[in-house]
Amino acid sequence: MKKRYIVFLKLCLGWLIILSTYLLTYSAPFLIGWNVKHVLGILLIAFPYTAGTLYFSVFCKGNSKTFYALGFLAPCIIEKILIYLLSTFIYDINPLYIASVMRKIDEGSLYAVSFFSWGYVFGGLLISIIMTIFLVRSQKSVTD
Repeated sequence: MKKRYIVFLKLCLGWLIILSTYLLTYSAPFLIGWNVKHVLGILLIAFPYTAGTLYFSVFCKGNSKTFYALGFLAPCIIEKILIYLLSTFIYDINPLYIASVMRKIDEGSLYAVSFFSWGYVFGGLLISIIMTIFLVRSQKSVTD
């Protein structure tokens, strides 16, 4: 029972590292007024998941594929859903009209979510899957 608790705490710490890196990466350009939405989107995809990969590869060795998948895919999917729902609330659009919401976000009338696009959604999912595969393969090579 204690091992499960420790594994869960390591997973939560990984999520916290990803979240804090995400917030730090987002807040620095936002505070200085730097509005290059595509670059910000790339940075928000790359930095948090790279920090998460470093944490999981150093401190969480020998865990299952499910652990690593949850470590990356859960925060990735939750983040995308929260940004989408926040945008529907801000723009006062029904969440079921996905194309309308994405079009309104793409117009960039609100700086807070101007980096959010289909490329950001699929790029984040792709990076999460790549990092999961990388960790699973690196853990296999360590144990062999």
